[in-house]
Amino acid sequence: MSETHQGNFIEKKITLKSNRVFLLKFIEFNNGCFVSLSEDLCKIGGLHVSVASNNRTQSARVIPNIRDPIFMKTLSEKISLMINGIVITNFNNKNPLSLSEMQEIMNEVLKLLEMKTSD
Repeated sequence: MSETHQGNFIEKKITLKSNRVFLLKFIEFNNGCFVSLSEDLCKIGGLHVSVASNNRTQSARVIPNIRDPIFMKTLSEKISLMINGIVITNFNNKNPLSLSEMQEIMNEVLKLLEMKTSD
């Protein structure tokens, strides 16, 4: 997994055990972040916005992801709670994810967030 890190921007290539490759782009802001996950090529896909306050989230599906809407909502809300702010999530995939692929992606994103919050 390669990683580019420039201040509040991180770009990482995630290769799953199934050999699917996702490009992760993370942009940090004072009050939230933008997280983009795209399979193979950098593309805009489904967009989800989550806002956390007082350990609760409110979410809105801006552009639906027809293949994995539950994963996208879960990812957005989890990140929002972790940073206690606004999260805009972009997710583009070619085929539906298996449960193990979802777990791998979620683990990579959470590792990145833990690294950012420990800085």
